[in-house]
Amino acid sequence: MIYSCRERGNRSERERKMKKDGEEQRSEQPLPADEVLILLTDVLLRYLEQLKDARAAGENSFVYGEQTAYTECLEWIGLWEHAAEHGLDFEIEKRYPL
Repeated sequence: MIYSCRERGNRSERERKMKKDGEEQRSEQPLPADEVLILLTDVLLRYLEQLKDARAAGENSFVYGEQTAYTECLEWIGLWEHAAEHGLDFEIEKRYPL
């Protein structure tokens, strides 16, 4: 089953099992590529949202480097034919300017 970033409020059972004490955990079984891309997109978007707050608070250049890396990863994932269906239906650098 594939889950969209828009369905974050309805996390899958598999995704819940992958989380333990607030940390990302790896699944014991390999996942299909589509599901990996969806999970990766969700994680990158969450990280960028957290960094928005850090940047506003005047964090150092390391934060800028993190944001740049996550933004670039999302841009590559945005090339995926199903990216818009799974939450990447916006211009990444407009929402998360560098």
